[in-house]
Amino acid sequence: MVVAHLGEAVSDDEVSFGMTIPLDSDGFLRRECPSCEREFKWRPSEAQAEEDVEPADGAGYFCPYRGVQAPGDAWLTQAQAALAQNIVAREFIGPIVSKFGTYKGPGQLDPLTEADDMTLIVFPCHPSEPPEGPR
Repeated sequence: MVVAHLGEAVSDDEVSFGMTIPLDSDGFLRRECPSCEREFKWRPSEAQAEEDVEPADGAGYFCPYRGVQAPGDAWLTQAQAALAQNIVAREFIGPIVSKFGTYKGPGQLDPLTEADDMTLIVFPCHPSEPPEGPR
């Protein structure tokens, strides 16, 4: 059910944190185009599930609705982005700010869930993607 779980790490100029994003029952991940804001699902490859993989050309992915390209890290849904912001506020900003006085940070958001609410469309130009059946 988990497609992404990043380990927590902190350095002088970079912080990373853990977050899980659920898949639907067929193994699809919900994404949102940063340009048109329409949601769609794709089935991540095993390589993408195991590590942070940027598209081969390095420039990003294309929206299936409008063909607009954006970097690989720009496709979070609004709910996914809100959860990421909540984790950062609670786990990193809160502890730092609380050292300087009283700080009541945001409450913890509920974990994300994923509905089976979209229809699978197989494009003739990519007949093997997505592979048939759940992984």
